[in-house]
Amino acid sequence: MLRTRVLTALVMAGVGLVVLFLAPPLLFAVLAGTLLLALGGWEAGRLAGFDPSRQAPVFAALLVGLGAWLFVLGNAELNRALLLLAALLWMVLLCWLMRPALGAGLRAVKLLVLGLILLAAWLAAITLQQGSPWLVLMLVIIIAAADTGAYFTGRSLGGPKLAPSISPGKTISGAVGGVAAAAAVAAAAAMLMPQAPFPPAPAALVAIVLALLSIGGDLFISLLKRQQGLKDTSALFPGHGGVLDRFDSLGAALPFFALAWLWSIQ
Repeated sequence: MLRTRVLTALVMAGVGLVVLFLAPPLLFAVLAGTLLLALGGWEAGRLAGFDPSRQAPVFAALLVGLGAWLFVLGNAELNRALLLLAALLWMVLLCWLMRPALGAGLRAVKLLVLGLILLAAWLAAITLQQGSPWLVLMLVIIIAAADTGAYFTGRSLGGPKLAPSISPGKTISGAVGGVAAAAAVAAAAAMLMPQAPFPPAPAALVAIVLALLSIGGDLFISLLKRQQGLKDTSALFPGHGGVLDRFDSLGAALPFFALAWLWSIQ
């Protein structure tokens, strides 16, 4: 299982870097849309309780259609408004996590929420890639640092659980370690990485917010899986689960990072 997980991670990293740095914007948008809107949309339909063979594909097709319309329209102000709406939505979802029993049967609400999350993540990804592939890579590194720091700190220190009714394995100490790791790595990346969007100190502050959001994204998808009785959102990536299993943290951080970058270049 560990070998499969590592091999899958290496393949995903290699393919992701090639696409990120070599694909022109249109191809990147299509590939990212296939992953986030088509496949992620199908998984979102399952999480909301749709039939995976009939209703979920229809929801995925709707998301792909909306994404194509937004891309062809090319309205920067509308895209920014959607990113801001998604950022505000994440603030509401973090409050939802405090009352995890709420919304268990609200299929329409879940569909609306997941659809906006996926559309905003896709818009943010293509916006950042068009600005510079290094922006996307920096965000991925920050989220990876947060996940790694949380894992090792939580295992080493243990302590009180962060959200026992949603994800029993997460601890408060792990969350603190993840935030600290993200801040440190972001500051280092700002000094070493080409085309870094922020100086080291602001980069660390942005990373703290992103790390907290990534924890919320992970917990939110875990909550929906628990409500639906699913272990993984799909079996797309051997040893890793599905798109929403891999992009739960990143999906929450993407709109905030894109907005922060857009604000910094104004």
